[in-house]
Amino acid sequence: MARLSDFLQRFRPAVVPGAAAPSAVPADYAADQSAELDMVFSALAEVRSACAAERSRAERRAEEIREQARAQAAAVISAARRAAETERARASAAALREADEESRAATRAAERAAGDVRARAAARIPDEVARIVAQVKTLAGDPS
Repeated sequence: MARLSDFLQRFRPAVVPGAAAPSAVPADYAADQSAELDMVFSALAEVRSACAAERSRAERRAEEIREQARAQAAAVISAARRAAETERARASAAALREADEESRAATRAAERAAGDVRARAAARIPDEVARIVAQVKTLAGDPS
């Protein structure tokens, strides 16, 4: 008759690898590892919670930094627009001064040219008057 210990021997865990052994029930390593790892995973749960909190703080800080950067960029753009408007006004004033100077120079040149024309005309008038008077006398029949 079989003894109880012989019967139970069939259900002992088989160890792998190793030498060949009599038939037995395979060892349930997953259950053993699960029990061993439960402590590790429970300790890691606290670490995961701390990591999640740290990540949340980092995301809030990143958003604050992005918001500060947006505000700073807006200030830089605003200052650049004001500087551009100032530069446009300065360039416009310079262009107007240059155009005024060119206009005054052109006016002076035109006045000089008109003075030259008047001087040449004044110089030619006595000769022209004499020629016209001579023609009128000739037409009038006065030979003098």
